[in-house]
Amino acid sequence: DDKKKRQRKARKARRSAKSTDGASSPEKASVPAAAAASSEEETPESMTDAQIAMLDKATAKKLAQSLKSRGNKFFQAKRYEKAIELYTHALRFEEDPVFYSNRAACYAADNKHDLVIQDCTAAIGLEQRYVKALMRRAQAFESTERFRDSLYDYTTVCILEDFGNNVAATAAERVLKRLAEAEARERVEKREPRLPSRSFISGYLKSFRSVGEVAVAAAEGEELSEADALYNEALELTAQQSYAQAIEAVDRAVAAAEAAGSEGVQCAADLYSLRGMFSFLKSNLVQALQDLDKALEISPSHVRSYLRKANVFTEKKDLDEVARLLDQALAVDADDAET
Repeated sequence: DDKKKRQRKARKARRSAKSTDGASSPEKASVPAAAAASSEEETPESMTDAQIAMLDKATAKKLAQSLKSRGNKFFQAKRYEKAIELYTHALRFEEDPVFYSNRAACYAADNKHDLVIQDCTAAIGLEQRYVKALMRRAQAFESTERFRDSLYDYTTVCILEDFGNNVAATAAERVLKRLAEAEARERVEKREPRLPSRSFISGYLKSFRSVGEVAVAAAEGEELSEADALYNEALELTAQQSYAQAIEAVDRAVAAAEAAGSEGVQCAADLYSLRGMFSFLKSNLVQALQDLDKALEISPSHVRSYLRKANVFTEKKDLDEVARLLDQALAVDADDAET
């Protein structure tokens, strides 16, 4: 009986102790409960930079990956703005090249090529052999016609992948062609018109009966106008193959003719036609057409100007216009040896 009494007292004491612990535990238990409730309300993207700075590396990485995963889902759904927002938040937790590259893919979908280049450059700065970022940046460079930069990135991908990336190889070939065309066009536009070699000019001139007729004074003892005298000088220099000096004489002759208002100038049409020919030889087709049109305005029957103008349109590969000009020359004088 005494033993049973002692056992009952022991059990009662244990129950009393448990009751006391239970009474004091709610305050302690309320702290983690409140923290859990707070944690449920707070999302990673709502955290401040100060809060993020207090996280350990593993936790920050885990939260960054969760944001990236959510961003990927929005990207697949083509909700690019939301995906960009989540990738941007992920970068606050961890500066990962993949996050930059994924955000660049969103910008590429919206044709924001400058932002694509910016993010891909950041990704490559973190991982120099990042092929996907290199490809995206190369495509953005190509879209903005920065062909030299684009070619550099495509070539880098080819080298990194032992020329096994067919997409990069094909793109590099395409961009190289566009780069060559762009640079050739720029050089042509900036190139100063200049004469070809003497032998080329001589061969061209020999294909015609004459360069032009010498101006002769209307009456014996009468002096030629300044323009006519300079024109004759230009013909003589042309015959001597002193083509640069001949052009200078022609330019001075045109200036003199324009100052005189074409009054008393016999060779006005020949003069403009000769300058048009030299402009054509310098590949200055715009000036050549202006001078030849002026010659035909002065003398609509100037056969030599029709033929020289036909040369210009042959260079421009406008064969219909060439045929029309030759027909006009024939209509003016079918017996002319030049036609």
